[in-house]
Amino acid sequence: MRISNIRVRTISIPIEAPTRHSYGSPDAFVRTIVELETDEGLTGLGETFGWITDSSFDAVRGLLIGEDPFNLEKIRVQISQRAYLSREPLLLAPIEFACYDLQGQSIGRPVHQLLGGKIRDRVPISAYLFYRYSDKDGKGEITTPDQMVSHTKELVRQYGFRTLKLKGGVFEPEHEFETIVALRKEFGAEYKLRFDPNAIWASSTAIRMGNRLRDFDLEYYEDPAWGLNAMANVRSQVRLPLATNMSVIEFEQLGPAVSMGAVDVILTDPWYYGGLQHTKYLDMMCKTFGLSVGMHSGTEFGVGLTAMLHVAATMPNLVHAIDSHYHHLTDDILLGGMLQYKDGCMSPSDQPGLGVQLDEDKMSQYEEYFMQRKQGADSWYPPDPKRPGWYPIVPSW
Repeated sequence: MRISNIRVRTISIPIEAPTRHSYGSPDAFVRTIVELETDEGLTGLGETFGWITDSSFDAVRGLLIGEDPFNLEKIRVQISQRAYLSREPLLLAPIEFACYDLQGQSIGRPVHQLLGGKIRDRVPISAYLFYRYSDKDGKGEITTPDQMVSHTKELVRQYGFRTLKLKGGVFEPEHEFETIVALRKEFGAEYKLRFDPNAIWASSTAIRMGNRLRDFDLEYYEDPAWGLNAMANVRSQVRLPLATNMSVIEFEQLGPAVSMGAVDVILTDPWYYGGLQHTKYLDMMCKTFGLSVGMHSGTEFGVGLTAMLHVAATMPNLVHAIDSHYHHLTDDILLGGMLQYKDGCMSPSDQPGLGVQLDEDKMSQYEEYFMQRKQGADSWYPPDPKRPGWYPIVPSW
């Protein structure tokens, strides 16, 4: 089996309502779908962030055409040593996903078996709670603690979530503190609650607010301040587990984080670390250093979430429900429709490969949607379209 062609398409899918965080307010998510075709007629699927587009893959096409997708380590090494692409795990990850998909299809095995086999059948997923603007019909705004509680109750009813994560960094710290208080009051100890100020607070603010949050049984306090020095300072003075997907985003940062005592929980990410196999390496390294493991979300569509589920099902040290933006999407590009939650969990497919296929009608629809929106280049993804002239400042408080 040899790779015969690479197809790369960037698409955008609307979300329920514009979410708000410390860096902006998107009303749609943008991702790039990668397809590796082979001389045996199989197609492997991958997915990555939207700014890694077709031209980004030009430098590696020559390495991939004619290669056997089972020679995955050779492919990894060649791509990672390709000049500055060695700093581009977001490009390597979708190629690796697609190679695993091809491997599994060719031998009739699911990807999770290629990664060592499942140790859990169902992967718990958190409800990802955002403050947000109203939708196009003027509904769905979430600004107050009461509105957030009402929204969360509906998510729990609809999807069965047992872990709740509030994304902060939008309002004054006191307002977001009151939202946490309201959530904990409504959802008792049987629900896990985590809070992410999105690294927008000064360490002094993170310490002050963290000490107030101790009474509300947080599962963890995620990236309250920017950088390892600030995180270590907060951790030394706040008795809450600290998690990160912003201060540690590559292997080189793990050692300093451990030596500085900066974190308790590493939020792994198949894209940041260059693929599923390296995510498993990180899982084992965290065990060695006595760190807990969760998983970060990057606005993934169905192909990306499927890949996350396959690797998450095989990770022995993954003790925290994974994050996912998936429930914010209004649609997906998978044949058969959107992936389904059951009791706040999802399961990886036991079909060969990743076990999913693309719906070409949906792909065409959302590729066209992306191109239409891209036409107004300056307004495609402003930091916050409802606050002209606004830009993020770190720290904001």
